[in-house]
Amino acid sequence: MTGWMGVVMALSLAVIAGTLIIHVAVTVHTLRRMDRMADSLTRVLEALDRDARPALVSARTAADEAGRMAALLRKELEGITGTSESVRGRIERTAASLEDRFLEFETLLDVLQDEVEETVLDVAAALRTTRRGAGVIKAVKRAILRR
Repeated sequence: MTGWMGVVMALSLAVIAGTLIIHVAVTVHTLRRMDRMADSLTRVLEALDRDARPALVSARTAADEAGRMAALLRKELEGITGTSESVRGRIERTAASLEDRFLEFETLLDVLQDEVEETVLDVAAALRTTRRGAGVIKAVKRAILRR
């Protein structure tokens, strides 16, 4: 048995050693392929970095510019809003003032119309009086001249 066990042990060790050698060979082969894939991946990442970096810088610059434009627009809109409120207030005050002046002007026209009517009536009365006086004078003149 000892002779046979030694052979079986030797064969077992040989099989284990062969399996380990195959395993090491497959592992080395896999590691080499992984190293090549890592190199390829590194080249792809470098190309992406090289190509994407300008795009990222441009995007960042565009985002910064958009932020500045938004701030300028906000400031401008606030200015326009303030101006609009100021103009609207002035227009409202002017409209109220014009309304007051139109009321005063209407009152003035009413007074002026009353005065003109009174003056026209006074002139008409004066003309009637003058005509009557002229008629009396003519009658007196005729009476004096007949004699």
